[in-house]
Amino acid sequence: MKMRSISTQFRKVTPVLLISWIVAMLGLLIAIFISFNKDIPLDNFTQDPNAQFEAPFYVGFFSNLGIMLWSAAFTICFYGAWRTNGKIDKRGQQFLILSGLITMLMTLDDLFQLHELVFPQYLSISENMVYLTYLNIYMIYFIRFRKQLLNSDFIVLGIAFFLLGLSTIIDILPLPIEKDTFLEDAIKLLGAITWLIYFARTADEVVEKNNSK
Repeated sequence: MKMRSISTQFRKVTPVLLISWIVAMLGLLIAIFISFNKDIPLDNFTQDPNAQFEAPFYVGFFSNLGIMLWSAAFTICFYGAWRTNGKIDKRGQQFLILSGLITMLMTLDDLFQLHELVFPQYLSISENMVYLTYLNIYMIYFIRFRKQLLNSDFIVLGIAFFLLGLSTIIDILPLPIEKDTFLEDAIKLLGAITWLIYFARTADEVVEKNNSK
């Protein structure tokens, strides 16, 4: 097998590296700006939370695992959309892109506690308003891509939504038992696993159908 030349590698990889580095540098510059203006130590933005608070390594283990599952799901969606030829299957490509964006939103919400902390406390947007916005996004998604959803293993996605919805209900409703987040987080983890399984299978089917045309 012929070895790829160094010049060819640089020509193909340099644009991707530059764009990725520029985005990363913008994030770091924003962190530096906030640090100086709000008098927040830069370590707060870069250091691992467990190291920052000297917590045991297992603190937040399943929460971190959930973030990894969400991240894997939206990565699969975006990669599947990239592998899908939009000229042949434009709607399938759009379906994967929007699915990836919705999953990324859920990832960021879970990672940074958007609906329960960032929006209410920092942006003065009520948690109920955030839930309503998310619900509208899901409804538009279901209506726009109902054909793609019905032609997939939609029962798996339905189970994922049921588990995630149940986790949300446990979170927001007062229960006749002592408040404990373990049950809520355990159900949410199962929902994230099911979500990943659905989109891994669905993205594979979309790409396979596209390549067979």
